[in-house]
Amino acid sequence: MRPDDVSVLAMLRQSMSFNAERQRVISENVAHANTPGYAAKDLDVADFQSALQRQLRGQGVTGGSSVRLQTSEAGHMSGSSGAASSRGWETMENPDSETTINGNSVVLEEQMVRAQEVRMQYETALTLYQKNLGLIRTAIRPVGR
Repeated sequence: MRPDDVSVLAMLRQSMSFNAERQRVISENVAHANTPGYAAKDLDVADFQSALQRQLRGQGVTGGSSVRLQTSEAGHMSGSSGAASSRGWETMENPDSETTINGNSVVLEEQMVRAQEVRMQYETALTLYQKNLGLIRTAIRPVGR
């Protein structure tokens, strides 16, 4: 039995993957804070939340039983299943509250707030994942130890 065979662990793992990808997008925004014409980007959180809701109802993303990431290039790793995934998280333009004269829409303060929120969500999912693994280890430990 793999940890991803437990649905709670699979969802927590996908949540961590989503938040790691979102953190990457935020760091790209910060890196392009002075690039003329650059529009801030983010991942569609509502799309991810609806995928998790379908997972909780047992429908999966495409009728299957798990939420998976999609590979966009042939050389990309497809995750723990080894098969091509059926769902990816799209990066979309999400301009911040201000746009500078040169057309850049990245506000560093807003990006830092987003980064902090994503970090807290990731750490929460990681803590829950570790606690669930601990419970499984406790349950399978032989009696008398």
